[in-house]
Amino acid sequence: MDMEKNVILVTGGSGLVGNGIQKVINGDQREDEEWIFLSSKDANLLIKEETFAVFEKYKPTHVIHLAALVGGLYAIMGKNCEFFRKNMKMNDNIMEASHKTKVKKLVSCLSSSIFPHKTSYPIDETMVHDGPPHPSFFGYGYAKRMVDVLNKAYNEEYGCLFTSVLPCNIFGP
Repeated sequence: MDMEKNVILVTGGSGLVGNGIQKVINGDQREDEEWIFLSSKDANLLIKEETFAVFEKYKPTHVIHLAALVGGLYAIMGKNCEFFRKNMKMNDNIMEASHKTKVKKLVSCLSSSIFPHKTSYPIDETMVHDGPPHPSFFGYGYAKRMVDVLNKAYNEEYGCLFTSVLPCNIFGP
């Protein structure tokens, strides 16, 4: 029996979450899967042509989108426009390439910074769009929030299976 191999492309593969996934996969690699862990050295995902070239090279069937322009609070403060524009561009390139190359499933990683600054607790994913994110990092927060909006738009307009995970927080070494 000839099984089709799933090719899973992980953007942000050298980051905290990407490294965690890589450790799990290395310990339990399935024969019907090929995992590609991209870093910023492999392609500049802000550039549409480089993004599409990666998709043409590896021909992924599935994508885990972890790449983002990130930084601590002090890195983001005062650069909301830069963080918004660059993250929106990267997300748009990944989603468009996933759609155009008929990726079976795209899973993006959101951030707790998407939640409204002023909200009631406990908070859950249904409350994401109930108010603006914290003013100190609203550019990053809105860019990550728009991934949720684009997931819905791609699904409604094209039937794409795009979704997101929303970790409550990420920390590590």
